[in-house]
Amino acid sequence: MTTPHVHTLHRCLLLLLLFSALVAMTGCGKQTYRPTYTQQSSVAAGSGAAIAAAAKSQLGRPYVSGGSTPSKGFDCSGLVYWACARNGIDVPRISRDQASAGQRISRGSLRPGDIVVFRIPRSGYHTGIYIGQNNFIHSPKPRSRVRIESLSVSYWDRYYVTARRVTRR
Repeated sequence: MTTPHVHTLHRCLLLLLLFSALVAMTGCGKQTYRPTYTQQSSVAAGSGAAIAAAAKSQLGRPYVSGGSTPSKGFDCSGLVYWACARNGIDVPRISRDQASAGQRISRGSLRPGDIVVFRIPRSGYHTGIYIGQNNFIHSPKPRSRVRIESLSVSYWDRYYVTARRVTRR
């Protein structure tokens, strides 16, 4: 006959064993970033296509306020900042400042890698990266993840302000 304390001890040991196995598999929580895309020779580093590819490699990463790295997650301007920096292009870290970075581009002249800028009432500026076919990638809001959306969606269409093209200096 076993006592309740033995059952509790067995459960604790089992949980400790499972936790140890999990830690061993994850390397004690240390994450090593490995991009989920490969740049092909047709995508020159620093090009708009390379910026778009870098941003796409982060699909599914969590929104984190102030985040600007794959290991921590991204806010909207952090994703833009990271994708550009990954390609040797300096852009401001804050959305409001990204709204005036580089060269102004008309909506009809958008190319992959351009920064798209929105002004959301009571929230302020929001930025993303244009990826082609009237789509952009962004980190939208708390409790969400990096995702692709269409500029044709009425919400984004209504709050669209400008687009900016940034290049290496």
